[in-house]
Amino acid sequence: MDGMMLLRTFAAVATVFAAALVAANWNARVMVSGFSIFIVASVAWMVDGWLEEKASLVIQNVILLLINILGIWRWFPRAEKEMTG
Repeated sequence: MDGMMLLRTFAAVATVFAAALVAANWNARVMVSGFSIFIVASVAWMVDGWLEEKASLVIQNVILLLINILGIWRWFPRAEKEMTG
């Protein structure tokens, strides 16, 4: 398996895992974890798009990156409250 295939496999698995965490909506910590994994996946997809010169993939994942940052910003205060009691 070459490097690009590993990158794409990682990005795809991370995306699916993050989606499952966010969809589960168990608690705020899980939501923050899901959004954090989505960010890692978006960066992986952006690297893939950059290396393969696929501007649409890069643009899409820049937008998704911003959305996931917003998700963390929204859910992090609740997750902090869960951790402190």
